[in-house]
Amino acid sequence: MKKVLVIAGPTASGKTALSIKLAQYFKGEIISGDSTQVYKELEIGTAKITEIEKENIPHYGLDLIHYHENYSVKDFQTMARHSIDEISAKQKLPIIVGGTGFYLKACLYDYEFTDELEEDDQFDELSNQEIYDRLNQIDPKSLEKIHLNNRKRLIRALNIGLKGQSKSEREEAQKHKPIYDIFLIVTDIDKKVLDERIEQRLNTMFEYGLKDEVVKYFSDPLTWNYQSFQAIGYKEWKDYFLNNKSLEEVKNRILISTRQYAKRQLTWFRHQFSAYWYKPNQENEKLLLEEIKQWLNKETT
Repeated sequence: MKKVLVIAGPTASGKTALSIKLAQYFKGEIISGDSTQVYKELEIGTAKITEIEKENIPHYGLDLIHYHENYSVKDFQTMARHSIDEISAKQKLPIIVGGTGFYLKACLYDYEFTDELEEDDQFDELSNQEIYDRLNQIDPKSLEKIHLNNRKRLIRALNIGLKGQSKSEREEAQKHKPIYDIFLIVTDIDKKVLDERIEQRLNTMFEYGLKDEVVKYFSDPLTWNYQSFQAIGYKEWKDYFLNNKSLEEVKNRILISTRQYAKRQLTWFRHQFSAYWYKPNQENEKLLLEEIKQWLNKETT
């Protein structure tokens, strides 16, 4: 199995700086595991790493599409697995860095996506409840994970079920085991410190022109349906454009949303992964380096 080092954790917890340090130390190359840094135009609100910050370490998964295009977890899985193969072939260590937990799991585990089904208009005349009821007849188990109002997922699950093996049956057939030899680090810093760092980073975003970036790309209401606009740091501006919130109110809403997101990230990693929880300090860094060395030296099948 190929070895893959993963650095996960909540937003603003120091993943980027740690990834550069470990990439230099262990001759690694970095794959972004962030769902928003794929957009070429969006730099500030996504906290995208700069060329200077990269310190000449090759990065994959950045600037892949334009902000009006969609990007799925399947797209990430394909990109990340290809990048792992490419980096490993060069005798370098693949290092995935990001806080989008589902993306990480889709790449690292035996998670298989069915081929995308073509859009089907046979359900256009049906209400969400009617689609829900039909899905309940052929694949009730899938409804444990799909809300009544999530029309797109309801239709997709129904489409899969009508064309053969149900969505839940396909998922249950997967073993949910890692397909790589993984060393997963979760950056774990004190909540008060994390809250302060989130606020500091947000202030920096505003100083560097977040408002100008948002106005440039999202002032037209037609852009509010873009997938990119649904990201924290962008979607909060809708009420500003509608003159319902002041600049300061938007900033405060982004701060609250980001802190809530960081909390959800930590909860997700605690329940979904077995990880090395890393509290950054000089002594813990030495211990971490030693643990990674031992992992790299360990034979794998």
